[in-house]
Amino acid sequence: MKPLGIILALIVYALPLTRAAYDLSRVDVTKIPPAAKTKVDFARDIYPIFKEKCISCHGPEKQKGSYRIDTKDGAFKAGDNGFNIIPDHSERAPIVLMIAGQIDEMLMPPPKAEPLTPEEIGLVRAWVDQGAVWPDGPIPEFIKKVDFVRDVQPVLQKSCLECHGAEKQAGGFRLDQKAAALKGGQTYGVVIKPGDAAKSSFLLIVAGKDEDIAQPEKHQLGAKQVELLRRWIEQGADWP
Repeated sequence: MKPLGIILALIVYALPLTRAAYDLSRVDVTKIPPAAKTKVDFARDIYPIFKEKCISCHGPEKQKGSYRIDTKDGAFKAGDNGFNIIPDHSERAPIVLMIAGQIDEMLMPPPKAEPLTPEEIGLVRAWVDQGAVWPDGPIPEFIKKVDFVRDVQPVLQKSCLECHGAEKQAGGFRLDQKAAALKGGQTYGVVIKPGDAAKSSFLLIVAGKDEDIAQPEKHQLGAKQVELLRRWIEQGADWP
């Protein structure tokens, strides 16, 4: 390569860093979850994360830091602090460092919001390392399959089994066994109807909106948990 070509290549390579205002000197790469080892698909693996965790602050209605991540053009355009996505280099891509909590005062999502899991961070990191491929055109809607053991069971164990488990079955209803849960209880009968969230009164109960139940607020779960259970039921309430 001729000297001029080398100089131009160095300028292009350094451009993302010179345009960024983030202080990366204190970043500890060892504290960032490792990149996922699988081939990442943007529509399947990455956009759903952006949609759930990022677009409320960086989308069409609000663009904190003059940055939006709901479109390809917006995501790869520099915001107030420079470029956030640096293809092939997750170890210095601000989007990865922020979601991993490695940039002071720039934690994304903010502390009061639900953080990304290590698995989600690993997927974003792998996507960046694999070239940050973002297909042109509209992103097809990808419906993430709810996994009972990973997603639903922890919610039931934490919030429901004290009163509806092996030791106690309030209302004759228990949620620690598939057959019993789908059978329903003595008081309300069948409350989970696989594939039909609209007719599953279980969702009304866990939303704290069933006024016929004593102290409905004691049964109320968070909005994201209710939505998770709704999707699980709508997808067939699979329970191994």
